[in-house]
Amino acid sequence: MADKEKIINIDIEEGEPLGATPNDKLIIVRVQAGTLAEDKLKVGDQIVKINDTTIRDTNHFFQLLRFAPPCARLQIIRDENKAAELEAKVHIPPERAKFIQRRDGFEYFLVKIEWKPGGPKLGLGIRHYQNRVLVSRCDPNSLASSQMKVGDHVIDIDGKPVTDKDVAREFLLKSLQSQGFATMVVERPESMEAKHWTQQALQANPAQPPSVAMNSDVREIAAKERAKLKEKQPPKKGILGRATGNKRVQITDKIGEHVIASDNEGKNLRSVRK
Repeated sequence: MADKEKIINIDIEEGEPLGATPNDKLIIVRVQAGTLAEDKLKVGDQIVKINDTTIRDTNHFFQLLRFAPPCARLQIIRDENKAAELEAKVHIPPERAKFIQRRDGFEYFLVKIEWKPGGPKLGLGIRHYQNRVLVSRCDPNSLASSQMKVGDHVIDIDGKPVTDKDVAREFLLKSLQSQGFATMVVERPESMEAKHWTQQALQANPAQPPSVAMNSDVREIAAKERAKLKEKQPPKKGILGRATGNKRVQITDKIGEHVIASDNEGKNLRSVRK
């Protein structure tokens, strides 16, 4: 089926969200339920213009959308076959979607890699960073290169969440060898901020823990405590008391008796032979 150009008019108020998320190619990858985009736009639609202005990139898209009210006139290209394919790709089963912690600037989809003996090699390199398995290498003309990109975050493999590269590699190879394919839920950076974070994560030293900046009030308290430690403190008095006077042991003929407990209340003890 050939691509179809369509004009879609959406009444929109200032500050009201459209409810559709485009990727870097301006193709809609998510339509949020209950928003203006529902029943108007579909996953797979490519947005070309807003109010007769050609869109350059995603930042330009949101900028034009902000000044679109009271009506956003969207010119889109719709391919039903591609839309169905992309819809199947971005539809993640609920039992696997629960592993996703969605972040702004990222898109989420399902990947299926099929392997055949004698076919292309897997060609996938991975590493872990902050409990995330990240794609660090995709060899050209490999199975991985057709589906994945460097910087992709592998969330699960065949429904099993992964946070360690060795565990992920074991799951992936086991699935490919036993059933000839493996499915993965993938998080991919789309915004400039997300891509920048991913680039830093790939370059980070895995042996070095992440640097976490403290809040200003915490830094002030820490500085005061460091200053106190540097000051000369008087020796602290021990908590143990010190005896005074005669320390010699004295033995007297006085006998004292004190009953602590007894398990024979009401019974007389029997005399025993000495």
